[in-house]
Amino acid sequence: MDQPKVDRILRVMKLLTENNTYTISDIASRIHTSDRTVYRYIDTSREAGFIVKKEGKIYRLDKNSPHFKDINPLCIYKKK
Repeated sequence: MDQPKVDRILRVMKLLTENNTYTISDIASRIHTSDRTVYRYIDTSREAGFIVKKEGKIYRLDKNSPHFKDINPLCIYKKK
């Protein structure tokens, strides 16, 4: 897997972690890719063991996912 792809997958996971309002199209726009690519990244996350829930048009990474506690600190950053 190439570095830009890994970066985009991690960005999608970060957005899914904090997601309250983003649709697939919103996420695609934020990471400058297609809706279909976001769906593939979500599928990749699921294959890696993460639980991705859908509520209406909103997708969210379930905090009960087996690896959620491992990545959650990576999703928190401090503003300078």
